[in-house]
Amino acid sequence: MDFSKFSDQNFDVKEWVNAALRSRDEKTPMDAHASTLVMKLQLFIQEVNNSLEETSIQCVNCIPRVSREIENLRHEAALLKEQMHLVKEDIKKVEENTAQSMKLLMELDAVKSRMQSASQGLQEADNWTTLSSDVEKVFESGNIKEISAKLVGMHKSLTVLQDVPDYAERRRLLEGLKNKLEALLSPKIVSAFNNHSLDETKEYVQIFTDIDRLDQLQNYYIRCHKTKLQKTWVDMRTEDPNKTMLDWLATFYDVMLSTWHTEISWCSQVFPEPGTVLCVLFTQTLTHLDPSLSQCITEYTKDEEDLLQRLIDLRQVTMRYAQGLETALGQQEGKCSPNSVSMLVDAVFSPYTHYMLEYPMLQQDYMATQLQNMTLKSDGFLEMAGLMSESVDKVFRLADQAIDYCVKLTDGYAVCGLSMVLEEFFSVYAGQLDECIRSLRKQCQLDKEFSPGIDEDFHEDWTLFQNAFRIIQICGDLILRVCDHDKNLYDIVIMCGREIGGKSSDSETTKSSARPFKWYNYLQKERPNDFNTLLEFIQKFQSGDSESSVLSTVSEEIQALNEQAHRLAFDVAFIQIKQQLSLVPSLQAWSALSAESGSALSSELPTFSFSPQGYITHIGDHLLTLPQQLEPFITQENPALSAAMKTGKLPFPDEQDEGVDPASHWLGSIARGTLHTYTESILRIHELTPYSTKQLLADIEYFCNVLEALEVEPNTSLNDIMTLLKASPEEFHETAADKNVEERIHLAISGIRKI
Repeated sequence: MDFSKFSDQNFDVKEWVNAALRSRDEKTPMDAHASTLVMKLQLFIQEVNNSLEETSIQCVNCIPRVSREIENLRHEAALLKEQMHLVKEDIKKVEENTAQSMKLLMELDAVKSRMQSASQGLQEADNWTTLSSDVEKVFESGNIKEISAKLVGMHKSLTVLQDVPDYAERRRLLEGLKNKLEALLSPKIVSAFNNHSLDETKEYVQIFTDIDRLDQLQNYYIRCHKTKLQKTWVDMRTEDPNKTMLDWLATFYDVMLSTWHTEISWCSQVFPEPGTVLCVLFTQTLTHLDPSLSQCITEYTKDEEDLLQRLIDLRQVTMRYAQGLETALGQQEGKCSPNSVSMLVDAVFSPYTHYMLEYPMLQQDYMATQLQNMTLKSDGFLEMAGLMSESVDKVFRLADQAIDYCVKLTDGYAVCGLSMVLEEFFSVYAGQLDECIRSLRKQCQLDKEFSPGIDEDFHEDWTLFQNAFRIIQICGDLILRVCDHDKNLYDIVIMCGREIGGKSSDSETTKSSARPFKWYNYLQKERPNDFNTLLEFIQKFQSGDSESSVLSTVSEEIQALNEQAHRLAFDVAFIQIKQQLSLVPSLQAWSALSAESGSALSSELPTFSFSPQGYITHIGDHLLTLPQQLEPFITQENPALSAAMKTGKLPFPDEQDEGVDPASHWLGSIARGTLHTYTESILRIHELTPYSTKQLLADIEYFCNVLEALEVEPNTSLNDIMTLLKASPEEFHETAADKNVEERIHLAISGIRKI
C-alpha cells in the first residue's frame, strides 16, 4: 500500500479510498479487502504514533543544550559589539590626527594631475608641429593610409589644444587638409558606392570616422543613389504616355522600396545607423524630384470634377508605399534616428498636406456643384414630387461619400470641418425643397383668396392630395436618413476621439515612434489652433455634455420642412372646403327674395322640411370621402411616412389627439378647420329672415351629422350659433345669457336676425 499520498497537501480522502478499493484482487471479496485495508491503516497509525512519541522525547531532551548555546551566542554578540565600538573610536582618532596630512596629499595629487596635463599638452603641441611640418610631403606621396593617419593625429592634437591662442588658425588648416583628402578620395568613394565595394567602403568609413567626417561620407552615398532614383522618376513619367499617374507612381514607389531592401543589408555592414542613412536618402529624393510630386498631383487633378476621389486614389497608392516603409523601419529598431524618420514621414505626406488642410472647402465646393446640378422644379405636381424623391438618394449618397472621403483623405482629422460642411449642405438642400413646396402651393393656388359671391365649380380631385402625401413621405425619408447619417458621423467623431483626442502626450509619442506613418498628425503640425478646436469638438461629444446629435440644426430644418409638407397636404385637402365656405355669407338663400318665395309654402314649416343646400352637401361628401383617401397611406407599413406623421404638426390641433392614430388625427384637424371656417362664415352673413334661419339650421344640422359620422364633436361656437338661431326673438337675449354665449357671437347673430 502506498502511504506517501497522505503527506500530500491536496490529499482527497474519497479519491484515495476509491483508488484503494479498485486495486483489490478480483478473487478477493470486497469486505475482506476493506478489512485488510483497515487493519493496515491501523498498523500504520500505530507506527506514526510511535514515531511521534520518539521525536517528542528527543526534542524535550535537546532543549537544555539549545538554551546553553543561545546563551553563549548572546555573550559573544555583546563582546563583538564592544569591540566594534573600540574600532570606531580608533578610526575617529586616526581621522583627527591625519586630516592635515590627507589634505596635503590631495593637493599634491592635484598638482601631479596638472603637471601631467601640461606635459600631455606640450607633447601634443610638439606632435602637431611634427605632423603639420611633413603633412604636405605625405600628401605628395599619395598614400591614403599615411595621409589619414597624419590627419587623425593632428585631429587628436587639436582637440587637446583648444585653449591655445592660434586655435582657430590651426583648425582652419586642419579643415583644409581634410577637404584636400576628401577631394582626393571622392572619385574612389563614388566608385566604391556604385560598385558596392564592401572592403573599400569600410576603409573609407574608418578614415572619415577618425577625422570626424562620417556625415560627409554618408552624403556621398546619398547623392549617388539619389541621382539614380531621380533618373528613374523622369524615365517612368515619360516612357509610356498611356499610363496614368496612378500607374507610374505606384511603380516608382515599388522601385524605392526595392532599393531600400537591397541597400539596407549592404549599409548594415558599412554604416553604424543604416536606417538613418536610407531615411535621409529617401527624404532628399522625394523632396528634390523634378517635376515635384506636388506639381504632378496638380497636373493630374486639373479640371477634374471629382477632385477628391483622384486625390484619395493617389493617397492610397502613397499609403501602401508608407506601410511598406513602416514595415521596413520596424526591422531597423534602434538603427534609425527619430528625427530622420520624422523628416521622411513629412516628405512622403507633404504633397497632400495642402489638400488635406483645404479638404472642408474642397468638399463644400464639390457638394455645392452637385447640388446645383440637381433638377428639383417642374411644371407638374407629380413630376416635381418625383424629382424631389429622387434627390433624396442623390443627396445622401453625396453625404455618405463625404464621410468616406474625410476618413480616406484626412484620417478623420477634418471631421470638425466636415460637420460644418454637411450642415451647410443640408441647409441649402432643405431650402431648395422648401422652395419646391412653395412652388407647389402656388401651382395649386392654395394661398388664393376667394371672392365672396363668385360661385366657382366644385372639383373633387384627390390626386393632388395623394401627391401631397408623397411629399410628406419624402420628408419622413429625410428624417430617417438624417438620423442614420448623423449616427455615422457621430461614430466617426468618437473614433477620432479614441485615435486622436484620447491620447496623452507620452502615449502619442510612443505610438508615433512605433507607427510613424499611421499616427502622422498633419493638422497639429500645420495648424495647432485648428487641432485644438478639433479636440474641443470631440470632447464635447465624449463628455456627454450635449446630445449625441452632430447635425442638430439639420434635424431642426428637416422638421420645419416636414411641417411645411403637412401644411401643404392639409391645404390641398381643405381648399375645396374653403372655396365652398367662402360662398356662405353671400348666398341668395339668406335674402328677402328667398323668404318671399318661401312664404307661399308657410313661414311655419318645421326645420326637417328643409333640405341642406349644395355647398354644405359638397363639404359633407368631401369630408366623408377623406377616410377612404387616407386609408392607403395609413394601413400600409411605411416607416418613412410613419416617421413624418409622428413628428408632423397640423393646423387646428387638439390636445386630446395625442396618442391617436394618424387617420383620426388628420380627420380631426380638417374637421376642426372646417368647423372654425364655417363658424366664421356664418358670422359674416348680412341678414337672415325667419325662413332662411330655418334653412341655415338645416344646413348646420346636416353638417353636425357628418361630424358625428366622423366621430368629431361640434365646437362650442357652432353649438351656440344653433342655440341662438333656434331661440325666438322674445327669448333670444335671455337664452344667450343662460347659455353664457360668447359676446362676439351674441352680437353677430342678433344683428343678423335683426333682433
